Amino acid sequence: MTNQAKQAREALGNRLRDLRKDARLSGRQLAALADWHYTKVYKIENGATMPSDADLEAWCDYCNTKSELADLRAAARNIEKAYVELKRLHRAGRARFQRQILQQEARTKLFRSFQIFVVPGLIQTPEYAIAMLTAGSRYLDIPPDIEETLALRMERQGILYSGERLFHFVLCESVLISGIVPAEVLLGQLDRLMVVSSLPRVRVGIIPLRAQYPYPPASSFWIFDDREVTLETFSAQISVTQPREIALYVRAFDSYAKLAVYGQAAKELMKGAMRDLEHH
Repeated sequence: MTNQAKQAREALGNRLRDLRKDARLSGRQLAALADWHYTKVYKIENGATMPSDADLEAWCDYCNTKSELADLRAAARNIEKAYVELKRLHRAGRARFQRQILQQEARTKLFRSFQIFVVPGLIQTPEYAIAMLTAGSRYLDIPPDIEETLALRMERQGILYSGERLFHFVLCESVLISGIVPAEVLLGQLDRLMVVSSLPRVRVGIIPLRAQYPYPPASSFWIFDDREVTLETFSAQISVTQPREIALYVRAFDSYAKLAVYGQAAKELMKGAMRDLEHH
């Protein structure tokens, strides 16, 4: 299990422990009420055992906290999904994972993406995508299914031009100058970014390097409607579905969007990055 999944299970266990204590129940008392073995409560609270939906329902019932049930169930689903996706990614390669993303995006109306170093996949050029997929395959030691994965990623980009979906990308200026791909690849990507920023349902904001952040960003992330947030660590794709946590990401995105410049000001930053690349 990943450290992230383990920490999430422990956090869920801590929340459940707090609910039990607020209800003035000992672990043995709760276990007796729910007809569980007395050790089950302590295993759940310590993150050693994942509670089922039925366990969570009983917990909230006997602790008189039914208002917490939906959020707790979302937390449990989030933990399980994060762990399962990691195993699936390593076992079957990324093309299968791209198909799942394609299905998720098909039912999304509002896309919000905050990126610190990497151009979002939905607006990557083929050359930029190949460079990123190749590096990721080598680093994570997963199947190098570049051709199929690239084809699916390019297919995903079709949603930029169809339907009534809205896209809001907020990129740190470091995305424009990062050395994670060769200079000629980045130059082509910046030209593509200029074009995408002019699409009618797409907003591209750039946060200048010296912007004063209200709170330092911990990671890049995507928000799909108000339904789900996804982010990547070195070892996993994490999905957040808890309403309270989603609200925190929306708040963070809105605060970062206020730091960004748009329209011609954003294009001037892109043009400046392109001039520097051509000069060097």
